[in-house]
Amino acid sequence: MKRAVRWVVPVAGAAAVVVLFLLLRPDDEPSPAATASPVTTATPAPTATSGPTMTETGSATPSPTETPGREGARIEIEVSGGVVSGPGEVEVPQGSRVEIEVEADVSDEVHVHGYDLLADVTPDRRARIAFRATATGVFEVELEGAGLLLLRLRVVP
Repeated sequence: MKRAVRWVVPVAGAAAVVVLFLLLRPDDEPSPAATASPVTTATPAPTATSGPTMTETGSATPSPTETPGREGARIEIEVSGGVVSGPGEVEVPQGSRVEIEVEADVSDEVHVHGYDLLADVTPDRRARIAFRATATGVFEVELEGAGLLLLRLRVVP
């Protein structure tokens, strides 16, 4: 094989990797991580429709479902004594920014299924997960160890 051809293949492969990384990276946003400090970003007022909220016993009770605009959603959830206080279900447009903040009276891990995002929560430290909702579908957010459903995130095209 000619010397010039031997260099073309690795260089083209490296260039392809760089291009794929730039196209598929999740923007220049902070990675999901737990944080003790509250987030101070403004949030648009959501539109309310009816939707279920799961209680400690697993039964559904009516509560509003938030439908934020494309600029994003900031979702706050509180867990106390195994009871979840929050919107239950939130619908966001694909491509919007989602920020989930969880306060709990137990130590556990908050998991956004489908996106495989994780953050630790403790009684003295909130979990904060921020990401761009690129995949469509319904994604459950739960306290992983307890198996407690916190939220259903519906991402629509």
